[in-house]
Amino acid sequence: MSAAWEAVREAVDAGDAAAVATLVAGFDDGERREVARELPGHLPLARRLGEEKDRLREAERERVRQERLAEQRREAARRGWSEDSVWDNWHYDTWEEQVEERWIEPMRVAGAGTITGAAAVVSWLNRRDLRRWWEPVEVDDVPLILQAVAARPAKWQGDLAVRLALRLRGLRPTVDRPTRLALELLRRTGVEPPAHDPLTVAWIAAVSSPGSLGEDPLLEVMLPRLFEAEGVGRALRDDREWPSALSALARKGRIGREALLDGCLSRFLRGGPAPDMRFFVRLHEALDPTAEEVDTRRRDYLRLLPAAPANVADLALKQVRRLDSVDAEEAGEAVEGLLFRAESRLVLAGLAWLDRLARDQREDLDGYAPALAVALVSESADARARAVRLVVKHAGRFTPPGAEVIVDVVPLLPAVPGSRLAAAFGGEPVAAEPEPQPEPFVPLPLPPAPTPNLMPPPVLTVHELLRSRMSKSQWRSVEDWLDGFVRLVAQERDALTAALAPIAAQFRDEHYWSAPWDLREWVVAMARELADPGAESRAVAPDPYGPRRTVQERVPEPGRREHSRRLPLLRFAEVYQALMDGRLPPYLLATPTHENGRLDAEKLVERLEGYERAGVEALPVDLEQALLRLPRAVPAEVAERAAGLTGEAGRTAARWMTTARPEPRITLRREVDDQEVRLVPEAVGGPTGVTLLDDILAAPRTEEGCDALLGVLPAHREVVAANTVQMLLVHMTSYRKPSPEDLATLACAEGPGGEGVALILAYHLRRGATSGVVTPFLKLAASGGLPGRETGRQLAALLRHHGDSPAEALAVLRTAARRGAHREVWQVMAGLLPAYLPESGERATTAHTRLVEFAADVAEWAQARGELPEIARLAERRRASDLVRHARRLHGLLTGRPG
Repeated sequence: MSAAWEAVREAVDAGDAAAVATLVAGFDDGERREVARELPGHLPLARRLGEEKDRLREAERERVRQERLAEQRREAARRGWSEDSVWDNWHYDTWEEQVEERWIEPMRVAGAGTITGAAAVVSWLNRRDLRRWWEPVEVDDVPLILQAVAARPAKWQGDLAVRLALRLRGLRPTVDRPTRLALELLRRTGVEPPAHDPLTVAWIAAVSSPGSLGEDPLLEVMLPRLFEAEGVGRALRDDREWPSALSALARKGRIGREALLDGCLSRFLRGGPAPDMRFFVRLHEALDPTAEEVDTRRRDYLRLLPAAPANVADLALKQVRRLDSVDAEEAGEAVEGLLFRAESRLVLAGLAWLDRLARDQREDLDGYAPALAVALVSESADARARAVRLVVKHAGRFTPPGAEVIVDVVPLLPAVPGSRLAAAFGGEPVAAEPEPQPEPFVPLPLPPAPTPNLMPPPVLTVHELLRSRMSKSQWRSVEDWLDGFVRLVAQERDALTAALAPIAAQFRDEHYWSAPWDLREWVVAMARELADPGAESRAVAPDPYGPRRTVQERVPEPGRREHSRRLPLLRFAEVYQALMDGRLPPYLLATPTHENGRLDAEKLVERLEGYERAGVEALPVDLEQALLRLPRAVPAEVAERAAGLTGEAGRTAARWMTTARPEPRITLRREVDDQEVRLVPEAVGGPTGVTLLDDILAAPRTEEGCDALLGVLPAHREVVAANTVQMLLVHMTSYRKPSPEDLATLACAEGPGGEGVALILAYHLRRGATSGVVTPFLKLAASGGLPGRETGRQLAALLRHHGDSPAEALAVLRTAARRGAHREVWQVMAGLLPAYLPESGERATTAHTRLVEFAADVAEWAQARGELPEIARLAERRRASDLVRHARRLHGLLTGRPG
């Protein structure tokens, strides 16, 4: 074994990549060959040694963790902390990412510094067993590989740089080790980078600050490739720093301004999706070409008008309008190109341009006749009307050949505009036909309001209680267990005590000094109290534990835990206290009868009657939860039966059933933090006097789930919705957000909907049919809990915020209307129109036109009445565009004055 290999092997086995780099950088050719020859055979041994070291390191870390955990537990006992806090503190204090397989980087560095051929080095570095799925910073080997190859011949290093660059793949790269190594080698060697699209996009991704581009030696050669490589537009579509940086470098003379302008135009002429053109459009705007620069490239700008993406065509039109003069042939071609486009704004811009050009009285207008013929049969009604007016206005400017082109179009037009053209030019217009009758609207019947399923039968035996699986994330299982426990204490106390004895044995006296308790602690404490009545009062703890916690102190304070989880803990605490005091009732009042948390009023009256016969006092929290679960409409006979109750709990329930209940009003306040919007529900009007409800209103939680909170408040649909939307607008997907299934759950609840329900519905309407929102929409409509106008306002805000078209939402609303929810859909439109229609100075688009057209359809279907001021103002406009025509139709329907 040679001394060179022995030294490298020892450094590899020690995981010391820096030592390997230092060694191989000083080797001569012979030593490099010796080491390179041994490397492949050493891979299995290096892996085994590395795995053994990883196991030893992990064992030592685990020993330290356990020592720290024991210390945390001792500290928790002294301070009265719960086991949960012990876990949280220990976990977050001790967790850290551990880098394993530290043999990989030394082997990579050794191969890069000793293998003879550049192609073989690239293969070695890209071996699957020498690449990590994540790249820890502390084992970054790029600087070490650069050190290891620094002594190799310059030509060899250049060859390696090019080969590494050509191995880059994909047009959405991450700045990983292969990317950084290839780019740095290209910079150091000065070799020309290969023309390879993934390399260009990787270079873009690796630029951390575009402001420092001027210092990059690769700038000159990579700059032209920005306009040639695929993937550049996608990589920079949302970037705003690169255009500013490049234009600043052009102003300083660091790069050529002409090259940037020509590059933008060449990229525009190549075409591509509009989003991929955004960067190049921004760069062109940042360069702000002069009139002379535009005139030099006039043919290119004119060529962009007919078929370029809309954002590029807008740019080109803006530049062409700056030209002092455009000859008739060029103008005709440009206008004709605009008139062929689908975007009505570009078609109308072309017509306006043509109207200005036609004012030149020196020549006839025959050169524009073909373009006008195209405009006369445009798909845009606005364009057709504008073209008819323009042609009739300038009819005397056409010679017979030009007029013949217009005459040929006359039979292609509808009767009214065709007659206007025929009167000016001749020709035979088509005969007027009766207006086609729209297909009659026959909605399907709205499905009935959803009804919640009944809860499963109660737990009646000890065996069933032991088999039941209680999970704090499944509120129904918690209700079943608590209800079964209370019943079995009254009916089979001895059997229950014996069955829970193994659980009772797990309880340690120190727990009486800890807080807060979770479900497990309450269950074990209840089992202990059954097995050893009065155990808590006799418990003694060492002095360091401090004062014993009261039962109430063991329940988290409002806001410290999700309310849907805290309220069951309150009830467990109440049952535990009653068990210790010997006043546990034979069953609970609040156990729901339906899976959405609802409790039938008749069942509650029946339970209260049983309490009065047995002389049992109701537990306060249990009674309040029972009242919150009652439906809003109580049958008269049930209320009359409740009025006959004589106990305090019975009288309270009777008043709840027959008088107006607390109805909190919720608003959503927007908080912006680091460009993320959080929605905070706030109660308006002060406390309701219902403790459980007021706790929820006073301390909203971001992690609240819709289904679980409805289990507590099935008659307060909006309170639940408002408490689950807090993170709905946050971009991070890790937060819990209400789903379409949650909307369906809300449909089974009771109570009016407000901003919360509306925002959830609008959020999924914006996503379109793929979100599966149609069925929940219908269920909410059937339940009477759909806040239509507020949903429209929230939808408008979301569409404006995200810059989305309403097309997806309109498709969902049309489907919902045809399936019976046309009245509710109109209410949504009545809220959407005022908030989404263009404001003063804002340009109307085809999206606005289609919105008003659909609104008119729905208003007719729903026989809607009531003027909308925004629509009235649109209808009063003198210019009869499609938007105005649809607004007039809608205004006529709403006011009963069709016009």
